[in-house]
Amino acid sequence: QSMDSHLEQIALRPKEFFRTYDIEVLTEMQVAAVDIKNKTAIFKDGLKMEYNKLLIATGNTPKALSCKGKEVENVFNIRTPEDANRVVKLATSKNVVIVGASFLGMEVAAYLAERAHSVSLVELEEVPFKKFFGERVGRAVMKMFESNRVKFYMQTEVSELREQEGKLKEVVLKSGKVLRADVCVVGVGAVPATGFLKQSGINIDSKGFIVVNKMMQTNIPGVFAAGDAVTFPLALRNNKKVNVPHWQMAHMHGRIAALNMLAHGMEINTVPYLWTAMFGKSIRYAGHGEGFDDVVIQGDLDELKFVAFYTKSDEVVAVASMNYDPIVSKVAEVLAAGRTIRKRDVE
Repeated sequence: QSMDSHLEQIALRPKEFFRTYDIEVLTEMQVAAVDIKNKTAIFKDGLKMEYNKLLIATGNTPKALSCKGKEVENVFNIRTPEDANRVVKLATSKNVVIVGASFLGMEVAAYLAERAHSVSLVELEEVPFKKFFGERVGRAVMKMFESNRVKFYMQTEVSELREQEGKLKEVVLKSGKVLRADVCVVGVGAVPATGFLKQSGINIDSKGFIVVNKMMQTNIPGVFAAGDAVTFPLALRNNKKVNVPHWQMAHMHGRIAALNMLAHGMEINTVPYLWTAMFGKSIRYAGHGEGFDDVVIQGDLDELKFVAFYTKSDEVVAVASMNYDPIVSKVAEVLAAGRTIRKRDVE
């Protein structure tokens, strides 16, 4: 993925598509509340719009840093193509500090590594992706980054952003280290953008996620939700309610929700699948590894040619690979067929 892309290049549909199919698109509008009794969405500017069926797909809001100097210029959450373009421009041949070894943080670090003068990454955990990929895979990825000139400052956080003439100059860490910085990218997680639904009567869990069933329907008839802001029952983990903020999942959610809004009676039954590319190497991942208690690795981590099976008690719940195709797709097919892969099958 390129941080130089413009909106037209990455839009999923051209403007003509919406015109052709008589879809009205309202931009720069914000819904402030949903009135389920009167089936109305109430906008911030007072406009009211009635609905027969409603889909809520508001996604996430990035978490901000809470340190001193957070309002300094040239500190970004990357939300739009414009943000990404601006970061690339400011970072070229300059010093970049990235806060958070998240997917966003690591992908940005990889993209800027050959363009910037220096890239430093600050993270609270001891290894990037530890919760997601496990310690051993996380370390292998970290070594790949270090051999591409990315410097890690682990198990610490930012205590202050210092400016000079209003612009970012230095990032001070809790460890006392001071990093030179012309631009800072913050990737420390996100929270569901569901605050406006608090009084609506639509069921929201303790973390702010909208709770839906297999039809992507909320507890309110006619009101559906999809994407990063929801938890939904995942067939492959005994219908445990999960949040999976990936591209493929959002597509699938939207599709299933639309079919059910048209009364087609479709249940979601898909295997989460994601991929990411860093330094020309792609990592593929399928399943839902949350709460894994062991990792079975085949291949060579140092050579970045491996497959990792994530197991919980005796069952494979997820798989990740690098330069080991097509194993992840194969595993996804087996899981999609409703079959269980046991730990002994992969050992």
